[in-house]
Amino acid sequence: MKKLVYYFICLIGVLIIIIVVKTLIFKSLQVYTEPVILPFAGDKAIKHLSKAISFPTVSYSADSPIDTAAFKGYLDFINETYPLVNSRLDKEIFNDFSLLYRWRGANVSLKPMILMAHFDVVPPGDSTLWEKEPFSGEYDGNFIWGRGALDDKASMISILEAVEKLLSEGFEPVRTIYLSFGHDEEIGGSRGAGAISSEMVNRGVQPEFILDEGMAITIRMIPMISKPVALIGISEKGYMSVKLSVNMQGGHSSTPEKESAITVLSRAVVNLSEKQMKPMISGPVDDFIKYVGPEMPFYAKIIFANKWIFKTLLLRIYSRSISGNALVRTTTAPTIFQAGVKDNMIPVKAEAVINFRILPGETSADVMNHITKIVDDERVKTEIMEGFLDEPAPVSPSDVFGYITILKTIRQIYSDVVVAPTLMLASSDSRHFLKVSENVYRFAPIVITNNDIERIHGLNERINAHDLNKATCFYFQLIKNSN
Repeated sequence: MKKLVYYFICLIGVLIIIIVVKTLIFKSLQVYTEPVILPFAGDKAIKHLSKAISFPTVSYSADSPIDTAAFKGYLDFINETYPLVNSRLDKEIFNDFSLLYRWRGANVSLKPMILMAHFDVVPPGDSTLWEKEPFSGEYDGNFIWGRGALDDKASMISILEAVEKLLSEGFEPVRTIYLSFGHDEEIGGSRGAGAISSEMVNRGVQPEFILDEGMAITIRMIPMISKPVALIGISEKGYMSVKLSVNMQGGHSSTPEKESAITVLSRAVVNLSEKQMKPMISGPVDDFIKYVGPEMPFYAKIIFANKWIFKTLLLRIYSRSISGNALVRTTTAPTIFQAGVKDNMIPVKAEAVINFRILPGETSADVMNHITKIVDDERVKTEIMEGFLDEPAPVSPSDVFGYITILKTIRQIYSDVVVAPTLMLASSDSRHFLKVSENVYRFAPIVITNNDIERIHGLNERINAHDLNKATCFYFQLIKNSN
């Protein structure tokens, strides 16, 4: 018995030594760079973004008509506002509204770079609930307000401001630069980014790297770290919408059966919401841990440096917050429920749509198996909605020129931030370009908090004017660093 106690104590001692040693060698991966200060005239960018927001370039659904006057007006505004971009760069228009610019580089042997953004927006919802009119573009001295301020007109305007400035200074790139601006990202992007990327494949364009919107500079959104964290998406979750339907006998509400199409379907939806897929650490999140872990307090660093023993605790920590949970789990979100036509009629049919965002390492087949297991009711029919399925994106490397250049630029413009690769939680136009290059990155140089996350696709979308200025500086410096 004494020997067993002795061996147990020795084992614990060895375990503690391993944990301490692993924590001590868990060194920072942050790259030091000299800060770069670029004196941009912020008032110009503010004015231009404000005007850009005033065009209601709304995408409602793939089969809904668009306000062609708004989209055409927006393109006319871009043409007038950035005369050097529109006169010196090669310009093409795809499917009436999406734009592709080519800024020819001096060295044709160098692979080009592609900067992306989109200018369509989601509907504002109930405008009376906004603090400012959703398409006013009002600037109150601190913020520019309106739909598209964060998603994603700020990126497009910042890119164009940077390129116009470089052209005015006589800058000539060595590497060819493409600017790709889609008009239908919010409804899948097939006519915009999809068409542009297909044409690039036809032309044999092989970019060095591609940068689209996606992640951002986050403030106090990462558990156990107080510094701002700039997140670069090296993959993005898959997208899948599944329709659940139940057909049962209806009848008069005065003599109801024990179950109806509504109650059966409601039970299925609730079960799927409460029993979601298990959390896991995917490849991009593993890389994220390697970059942010060393920047945390020692007690937290112990957990991140030793995930081989603290994995369950780590998953529990991240599952507690909305954004953290989405990093470690294929999420389940009921979005549509339809049934009934009259208050005293029991409906014969009920339908619901559930949106899943799939982790790398899992597939749509895994999700369907999960649905079958959890619902466990043959009366509930399931089908993947046509046009609403994208598997998780491949993981882009973080040891190549494109990623390293983006990281370096972030550190130059935002010197106090921690930079980390991660998984993008939503979808972007960049998925169309996966057939063009494996080096696809998702980062928009905007600063966001948990409150700002709610504004994206929600009420009172806005961007800080100072952050807009810094975003312009970022793209300006990124182009220089890439050439």
